Amino acid sequence: MENSDLISKAINYIKTENSKSNITIEDIATHAGFSTDYFNRIFFAHTGFSIMEYVRFNRLKSAARLLRLTDKDILDIALDCGYEAHESFSRAFKNHYGITPSEYRRKYEKEEIYYGEFSNDTLGARLLHEFKNFKIADSDEVIDYLLETDAIKYGYIAVRFHINGGVALYNGNDFRDGFVWFTEWDNTFEGNIISDDWDKIAEYKMIFSDKRFDMVIFTTKSDEFIKEEFKKRGHKIDKIDRYRNTAYTGEPYVLSQLDDFSMRLIKFDDIDIVIKYFSERYPEREGNSPRLKYLKHELYQRDVLGNAQHSVFMFGIFKGDRLVGISDGGLQHTHGFTINNCVVTCVLPEYESEELYQYAFKFVTNSAILKGALPIDDIQVPHTPDENRSGHFNSTELGYKTVIDACVLK
Repeated sequence: MENSDLISKAINYIKTENSKSNITIEDIATHAGFSTDYFNRIFFAHTGFSIMEYVRFNRLKSAARLLRLTDKDILDIALDCGYEAHESFSRAFKNHYGITPSEYRRKYEKEEIYYGEFSNDTLGARLLHEFKNFKIADSDEVIDYLLETDAIKYGYIAVRFHINGGVALYNGNDFRDGFVWFTEWDNTFEGNIISDDWDKIAEYKMIFSDKRFDMVIFTTKSDEFIKEEFKKRGHKIDKIDRYRNTAYTGEPYVLSQLDDFSMRLIKFDDIDIVIKYFSERYPEREGNSPRLKYLKHELYQRDVLGNAQHSVFMFGIFKGDRLVGISDGGLQHTHGFTINNCVVTCVLPEYESEELYQYAFKFVTNSAILKGALPIDDIQVPHTPDENRSGHFNSTELGYKTVIDACVLK
């Protein structure tokens, strides 16, 4: 466990310092708290990489991400990722990816980028090194299993696993008897336990019980029931943080038009009025919002480059011809299954009303249904509405049904 913590520190240091061209084993070892004499051997045992192999791998991975996410010059990307010249960067990139940086950018220019593509790259090796009785399940088989078992109940979870990446671990003969899907966030391992067997759930919680792990189970059982099931098996649960996932499986809403308000899909051609809206809605940011920059890139990929499967799913709320609000979710896909995740609505203060918030929520839900998506709302319980999110209503009041609770065990 001690070495695991130090390896995590080393990996985090490498990721945050990859712009330094002169980073050394000694630098990394000192920061992580290792003796340099055997650091490389320990690092390889945990990750499958030598230290400097991982430094090079991480630099190239960071470069690939920037090639897909930005329009920066290739030389600037090379410098940002610790290379001192275009030539050495291009040579290293082609050796690793098989194509030049320019060819890579063209190949993936239409593709949406996911967190899991550039994260969790050593997670499986590190966990297996420590928990040797476990096996890794095939990620595609796991996602297919979840969708085939109950797409309403597990669809949102399957999409999260696909987007965030990670690794599915199990002990025993078959992952279908119960598994844990791990992802890593800021040096914390999030373990999502998928099982209906309380013996297996308790077993996994007890194995991964130290402070490095946030363990999550999925159930609609009460807190009292969960605590009692663990108590029967000799394990105490002090607190449960519960996050409810609801889904809409009914018919599209019948909407009555609001006076002088209309809604439609936001497109890349609308970017000027979107910029104006953000400047009005968030004047303290002086129109320089990271969200706006991200949105422009996403709309460009969808509407100009033609990625019809792109997740951006944003609608403008218009008062006459003026954009006065934005309501969006996210069409997220995995294995032929699609969800629309969590409608979020923001409106200029002078136009806020509960009626408008609920209208926008229903409008986006209807649009998702027409796209063949399952509308999802993941809300914290107890529900504390955010006026800038969706008004003072709970989505269950509009016909959304609770399908599963994500319960973080403390």
